[in-house]
Amino acid sequence: MNEKIACTIITKNYLAYARALATSLTKHNPDIKLYVLLADRVDEYFDPAQEPFELIKLEDLPDQPTVKRMCFYYTPFELCCALRGILHQFIYEKKLADLWLFLDSDILIYSSLEEIFQQLETTSILLNPHLVAPINHPNYEVLEVRLLGSGVYNAGFLGIRRTDEAGKFIEWFNQRLNQYAFQRRGEGEINLLFVDQLWLNLAPSLFKEVTLLVHPGANVGYWSLISHPIYKKDNNYFINDKPVLFIHFTGWNISQPSIASRYLPTEKNTSIWEEIGNNYKKLLLQCGYEEYKKYPYVFNSFNNGKKITPEMRYLYYELINKFSKDFQIMNTDPFKNYDYLRFLIFKEKIKSFLRKILRIYEYDYLHIKLYQKPKESILKEVLNKFSRLSKK
Repeated sequence: MNEKIACTIITKNYLAYARALATSLTKHNPDIKLYVLLADRVDEYFDPAQEPFELIKLEDLPDQPTVKRMCFYYTPFELCCALRGILHQFIYEKKLADLWLFLDSDILIYSSLEEIFQQLETTSILLNPHLVAPINHPNYEVLEVRLLGSGVYNAGFLGIRRTDEAGKFIEWFNQRLNQYAFQRRGEGEINLLFVDQLWLNLAPSLFKEVTLLVHPGANVGYWSLISHPIYKKDNNYFINDKPVLFIHFTGWNISQPSIASRYLPTEKNTSIWEEIGNNYKKLLLQCGYEEYKKYPYVFNSFNNGKKITPEMRYLYYELINKFSKDFQIMNTDPFKNYDYLRFLIFKEKIKSFLRKILRIYEYDYLHIKLYQKPKESILKEVLNKFSRLSKK
């Protein structure tokens, strides 16, 4: 068993990011191995044995029926966030490490992480808050309002130590993410979710031994740069006289490398960020970015090659989690259910169409009185017309 490891999750078109993370981790922390969960299929696009990290395949995870359903109803981004609970469960149950850090794949390591692991040895769960002080910037409300909606803690980092309390947290976290890790989709409470991140808001009040990582150089992102810019000294990067441990490139774009993040409420850039961004771009290109970004995502299509639409994904989720226990849906591979789901989508469109017709009819009948036929007669005519159209 490795005493300390790091882990992340990617689809295969993010392979260059995982390589860059692994390269930077090894450079500054040669004893820390990176484990990468592939939320996708290899499909002979690359050779896992040749990668600078240890690959975990989806087939290796527990509870395969749930994993397969998640692969269908979540988008690629949502799936990478939702699988974090299962990944922690896998590491915990397989005893891959005593201490481990989850790091988003768009992170680059710039120094030793030993200080973080030392703090983790004194707790069970280590969270990183977006803010530890009020924002010192004229446009503070732009960022603080954004963070109110996206969460107190940044889920791009999470530290776990193998304890009973951590096991309880992992079980709770995993259960929630299996069904509730959407990105502002659906209706009602589902539309309030922001993948896994908002769930972390509850962790400090629900579990013991939860500690905050407040090192200014850890998980440096747009949320901290607005008040605390990076500067360079003796060929190393610093924030508030503390070394930069790792930078989280949230909102960064390889086509505009000198812009720290699209989420920053300013277009002003510094020479330091031009250097950091251009170096990151160079590393990604060296890691095969141009080739890997074209790799297809296997869960975008049914087994017959037909594309899975967003409405099919969400209808399937509703059928198995909210409205019913449809036998055909629950007991078959969703990726083989193209015809049935297409039929259900068509059925929903008919219902929506009829509701609109009824509203128009009710208005006309009550206010203009153009129709003298009974409502049932009108409905029958509409259904017959719609049926004829659907067969064309």
